[in-house]
Amino acid sequence: MSTDSQRLAHKKMVLRMADRQGLDLEEMSLRAELSEEQFETAVDRCVGCTQPTACKCLLDSSGPRLALPDFCRNGDMFADLQAK
Repeated sequence: MSTDSQRLAHKKMVLRMADRQGLDLEEMSLRAELSEEQFETAVDRCVGCTQPTACKCLLDSSGPRLALPDFCRNGDMFADLQAK
């Protein structure tokens, strides 16, 4: 998988996981609650994950809400954004 396609796949996973946490990152970005730098850092953390296949399986098989998996490297960011 090329670097660009890998990064795009992880961007989608970050957005999907955030959505399952009740967070609309695109809307938060428009309201200046999430900077582009913060989002790109989240994608970088996701790219560095050792369990992207498990994450994708969770996202593909779960309902509208999903308990954040223990291995998610963006858990702290999602929690901080939920507290806003």
